[in-house]
Amino acid sequence: MVSFVIRVHGLDKVLDQFETLPDNLEPAITRGLTKAAAEAVEQIQESISTPYPPESLPSLPPHTRTGTLRRSVRIENVEPLKVTIAAGGSGTNAPYASWLEFGTSEMEPRPFMQPILERVAPGIPNIIAEEIDKQLEKSL
Repeated sequence: MVSFVIRVHGLDKVLDQFETLPDNLEPAITRGLTKAAAEAVEQIQESISTPYPPESLPSLPPHTRTGTLRRSVRIENVEPLKVTIAAGGSGTNAPYASWLEFGTSEMEPRPFMQPILERVAPGIPNIIAEEIDKQLEKSL
């Protein structure tokens, strides 16, 4: 299984600034992270939707043969202030997800998660800020 965690530094400082507000902002931040994760999952699935044949080139996302890998990309876990995105793993019939993402001794990598996560990451603070603003409006 392939899974990534994107850490948004400074969340503790944000929460500390709002301690005096009646509502806890952790749920709003978690909603923002979940929204960003859903966007990333959608983009990852789209990046691996080019039909096979031909075979994908090294350093480019894999092409779709059966759709199993594409269907295995998901939000796997949501906890307060933490959302995990995964591909492959137990029960998905896509044990090869990590081989494609990172390569093997016999195959160059065909990353399909990391490039999307790197592209989505800069927008995550804005998505979180929108959810905090919504929560603050409800609190007032």
